[in-house]
Amino acid sequence: MANSRLKLTQTAVTRLIRQHDGKKKERHWDTEVPKMFLSITPNGSAAYKLLIVKPDGSKSDTKLIAANDGSPDIARSLAIKELGRMALGGADPVTQRRQAKAEAKQQLEATFQALADRFMAAPEKSPPMLSHRTFDERERLLREHILPTLGEKPFRKITKAEVRQLIRDIQARAAKHPRAFTSSNPGAKLANECQGVIRAIYGWAIAEDLTEANPAAFKKLFKDSPEKRPAMPEEALQLMWAALSADLEEKAPAEPQTAEEKVRSRRGAPSALAIMLHAVTLQRPAEITAAKRDQFDWTPGLELWRIPAGQTKTNEVYEVPLSPLAVKLIKKAMSKHHHAWVFPNEAGDGPIRHDGPKQRWIRVRERSVAAAKKNGETSPLATAQLYDCRRLGRTLMVDRLGIAPAIAEACINHAPDRSMQNRYYVGNTSSEVRRAMDLWSAEVERIIGPRRTTG
Repeated sequence: MANSRLKLTQTAVTRLIRQHDGKKKERHWDTEVPKMFLSITPNGSAAYKLLIVKPDGSKSDTKLIAANDGSPDIARSLAIKELGRMALGGADPVTQRRQAKAEAKQQLEATFQALADRFMAAPEKSPPMLSHRTFDERERLLREHILPTLGEKPFRKITKAEVRQLIRDIQARAAKHPRAFTSSNPGAKLANECQGVIRAIYGWAIAEDLTEANPAAFKKLFKDSPEKRPAMPEEALQLMWAALSADLEEKAPAEPQTAEEKVRSRRGAPSALAIMLHAVTLQRPAEITAAKRDQFDWTPGLELWRIPAGQTKTNEVYEVPLSPLAVKLIKKAMSKHHHAWVFPNEAGDGPIRHDGPKQRWIRVRERSVAAAKKNGETSPLATAQLYDCRRLGRTLMVDRLGIAPAIAEACINHAPDRSMQNRYYVGNTSSEVRRAMDLWSAEVERIIGPRRTTG
């Protein structure tokens, strides 16, 4: 490595760079500031640098400025400033940059985004310990509603006031959505769910000794639990079933379908059959829409749908005994395609949206209400909701069919009673559940009358 000592001037620097042979590294030390030098690399890159001698005697170089970006006088000013700062006890530039990087990394790791990422990646907070449905919903709420506001903020400095304001803003935005009118308290459920996710993240962080306070630990701001609803009129189920059956009917060649009817038939078959299956099996719509072909056992007389734990709200495997009507509906759905999902989306690369049946129910209800209004009547479907099928089934199982409440609860897969009086009961109730499901299916057939399913 070539070395020389001279007063670095712009003329001298230009000459040294021009004379560089392009083979070796050169250092040309300045006589004005002895620790400053012009460094020229083998490829001809030139920069002014400063030799740093640390308190422990070790040495390192730090770049002041590229030769093309400043003159020797500018480089001297920078060198003198750095030497003066270090003389007063400041860290050398190399250590200073290292510390700045470490501080930036520490600040990044201290953001709410980083905390949320750690929470979502924790084994106990992700599948298979947590249902895929719950995990995916948390991820969606974070991505769409929480992280845009809190993501870059230091999680230890987020206050209750900030979280309250975020929850209010989420509710206000959701209340303006076109579908909000279907809710008795628009936006309340979404806002409370977002608060629940934030509270869960901070609860986990406290358990991990990452923080000491939970800024989401306050009473829910919005009431999202509806008042207890009356039983849905049986006529409502009749009307819904008839409308869905009509949508599913395949017109004979002599009866050509309109463009609207063709679109409704093609796109609506999965959601229509999912609603019917919901009424017959009383299972949750989101669990039905996620059903896959390989979850069914077609043993004659013992047909069964085995819902994996990651797909159920209770996060436990649940077996649904299938009645002949349920079998007919499922096989009809699967006969329309060859995809893995029973109710596939249009692309066939996944299931229909979990709220697809709900939206289909609303559209059918609106048609029924409009038709009844033209005749000066009120449709039995006017106030009926999709989940009313579960409520109707659970009620009639006990009140009309004489099924024990515990078995009726098992039929709709509510979380099992883990009280002490039931903890030691280890009997198998599957035969009673199958009998109850068969009785309910027969009751549905009685309610809907001669028009059951098409095909």
